[in-house]
Amino acid sequence: MGKPVPSLRGHLLALLLPVAVVALLISVVAVYLIALNATAESLDQGLADAAEICVEELRSHPDRPFAELPGRAQRVLFATAEDRVFFALRDGVGHVLSGERLFAEDLPWGTLTEPAFFDLNNSGYWLRGLSVVFEVGGVPRQLTLATTALKREQLMGDILLGMVAPQLALFLLTIVLVWAGVRHALEPLTELRDEIGRRSERDLQALDPQRTPNELRPVVAEINQLFVRLDGAIGAQRHFIADAAHQLRTPIAGLLAQIEADGTATSNPALAQTARRLARLVAQLLALSRAEPGVMGAQEEFDLAALIRDAANDWLPQAFRRGVDIRFELARARVVGSPHAWREMLANLVDNAIRYGRPQGVIVVRCLIEGDDAVVQVDDDGPGIPAAEREKVFERFYRPAGSTADGCGLGLPIVRALAARQGAKVSLGDTPGGSGLHVELRVPRTAIRESDA
Repeated sequence: MGKPVPSLRGHLLALLLPVAVVALLISVVAVYLIALNATAESLDQGLADAAEICVEELRSHPDRPFAELPGRAQRVLFATAEDRVFFALRDGVGHVLSGERLFAEDLPWGTLTEPAFFDLNNSGYWLRGLSVVFEVGGVPRQLTLATTALKREQLMGDILLGMVAPQLALFLLTIVLVWAGVRHALEPLTELRDEIGRRSERDLQALDPQRTPNELRPVVAEINQLFVRLDGAIGAQRHFIADAAHQLRTPIAGLLAQIEADGTATSNPALAQTARRLARLVAQLLALSRAEPGVMGAQEEFDLAALIRDAANDWLPQAFRRGVDIRFELARARVVGSPHAWREMLANLVDNAIRYGRPQGVIVVRCLIEGDDAVVQVDDDGPGIPAAEREKVFERFYRPAGSTADGCGLGLPIVRALAARQGAKVSLGDTPGGSGLHVELRVPRTAIRESDA
């Protein structure tokens, strides 16, 4: 057994969503690193500005080294009250002239030719510092400034927190957009599926390839070729059934006439019943072959009640043999359709009611108007059909379990096929008393002229 193939939508989402997530994470990391670099540069620039202020101050007062950083320098460096700033001023040989001696002892000493930034762990503090070399009155001096990283850490925390909500929203938006994009891309497949799903088993018209994307057109072309082959196979089957039924119809009619003429129907009722059953089967096969578009004749306007009264003469001999009483409740109901198709549908429904109803029973045939619909109902007093089997009996040659009546399982399939061609719907249910089968044919009367209604 082959491995189940996942849905195309699921496959596309499984491919696209991880890519989108990875791209989003890369963008988050990139933005964070850029922000980190910008913050570090800002801090270094602050140290450089503070050092420049201090150098100017020392050159302005060469004989008064300051014990504390000038106010302007502190304002450049101080970002939070928790931040600490250290400084040390040394002479050309490394002696501390002013500032933090403990801090100065941790600083490496060397000859600098240009400003140098450094990182230092001093008494548990991570410091970012800058050392510059300058001259005051021709005497070399070295100034070192350093500040804690609280300013940078707080700034980076603010940046990170500020990124969380937008990036989360962007992540959710990415998921929605990917899902919507996949759904939109698969809409042609959904439309193709729906179009095929709406068709009946007899609708084999070619699909329009112009309504599908280029990628689906080869699939549509193959489906159309399959429709052509199916139509040919169904047509050959239909023609075979029709030809066979036509060939059998005349000899069977002659056989029935001979049986009635020479008294065989009385002396051998089983033979007569078999011949009648065979004749009915041939008639149903012919009806089945005619249940195709354009075969049942032109559409015309007619009165269903009048058609039922006229067709009743065909049903009475069979009902008489079973001792069945057929009752009629008919109201005038004009419809547009094929009288021949309606006559065939009613003949099959009444034939089923006579066969499966009780001997000496009662059949009720109604014709009425309900809203915009014309309705024909046929009720019998037989065993009915269980709800679980009511759809199955519309399959050709299906016989309910335990059925004892002589039939071949074609009556209701013929009714459904003809009803579909006439724009009618057929449904099965229980009779009001619950002791038989209730069959209903319902057709809209929207095509009827108001003057005729």
